[in-house]
Amino acid sequence: MITLAKGLGGGLPIGATLAFGPAAGLLTPGSHGSTFSGNPVVCAGALAVLDTIEADGLLDHVKRVGERLRGGIEASAHPLVGQVRGVGLLLGIVLSEPLAPQVQRAAQDAGLLVNAVAPDVVRLAPPLIVSDDEADTFLRELPAVLDAALAGAHGEQRSGD
Repeated sequence: MITLAKGLGGGLPIGATLAFGPAAGLLTPGSHGSTFSGNPVVCAGALAVLDTIEADGLLDHVKRVGERLRGGIEASAHPLVGQVRGVGLLLGIVLSEPLAPQVQRAAQDAGLLVNAVAPDVVRLAPPLIVSDDEADTFLRELPAVLDAALAGAHGEQRSGD
């Protein structure tokens, strides 16, 4: 089973459950519902979102730019980058040191938005329409951001001695 919401409605409140295989037989017509389910305006909005995703080739774009980001991060061979994981544009940079908060701060100082989701993981979650130029800007700025995080962390350790 897969649940989805938010982006499906393009700002309208909707959620969906997709089931495949044996799980598909668990929800039969009329066995699941809620007060607000099946709203025709919201369903029309969701269909418009799905049509736009298909017509604009958004999934191919997400795959291509995600691979560009992953490849660029890995190619940087920065000592703070241990691994890149994720799918499409939802990527996590696993750091070789637990400096994710410092990386987040340095990225924000550089005008980039990332999240420290674990002591050693920084999450990238750009909008699905992120351009190649924007991805390239991120990749150009990333080494300096990582260097700043390392320098700040090592400077903090030395100043505390």
